[in-house]
Amino acid sequence: MEIQITDACCNTPATKTAWVEKGTFKPLSKHIAGIERRTYRTGPTSSKMGVVSLIDIHGFHPTTVQFLDTLGDKGFQVSAVDLFLNGPMPDEYMGDMAKLGGWIRANAEYTNNHIGDLVKIAAQDLKTEECDSLFIIGHCWGVHLAIRAASEPGQVFLGVAGPHPTAVSVPLVANLKCPLALFPAMDDPDMAPVIQAVQNKGFSTPSVHLRFDSAPHGFCGGRGDWTIPEHNEAAAQVLQAMSEFFSAIAAQKEE
Repeated sequence: MEIQITDACCNTPATKTAWVEKGTFKPLSKHIAGIERRTYRTGPTSSKMGVVSLIDIHGFHPTTVQFLDTLGDKGFQVSAVDLFLNGPMPDEYMGDMAKLGGWIRANAEYTNNHIGDLVKIAAQDLKTEECDSLFIIGHCWGVHLAIRAASEPGQVFLGVAGPHPTAVSVPLVANLKCPLALFPAMDDPDMAPVIQAVQNKGFSTPSVHLRFDSAPHGFCGGRGDWTIPEHNEAAAQVLQAMSEFFSAIAAQKEE
């Protein structure tokens, strides 16, 4: 499978920003490989629409948490799984492909790090709390992981979405079982062929492709700074488009 990773994903460190969390960290209901794992929960507990989120390699960066809280404010119960037992990737690894690749394999590879199991339990917990429409999102590398989770046999998600995707290609979506919304940045690869491949599957809700040529890779997460107008405006558009995409799918499910 061809993997396209933008240079900015490998070379750009996290920004220094601040945000006061609106949500709380809670343990998942089941242990993974004998270890208790946690998730960041935000959004109205009365909502029937649940979103599992897979964060980027910078972890719970303030801009990432601001994105999650804002998505929660739009009416979704959000469960952002803490993927990294040993914390986010050290900034000093940026620009060193050997160290970065080794860190991803050790901490964020789909199979070895039980990502599928984490996603399933987070989704089950949302269903237990009466969410009947489930979605999954990712940031950067998290988009790759989210697509893999939504390609599993028996997966429960009605839609997948994510800003500034990394390692996302046409072969990756070959077994995807729901529509997809992608929001690449100015230095990300062209995602139009990926969206067309999903569109060709004939899902009732169209997939979405919205490119942001004025915002850099990571603008919705660890490399974003929403005090910069271009970052803030682009992120607001992503959140609105993502909310509308998921809401349209949920409404169609109820018809």
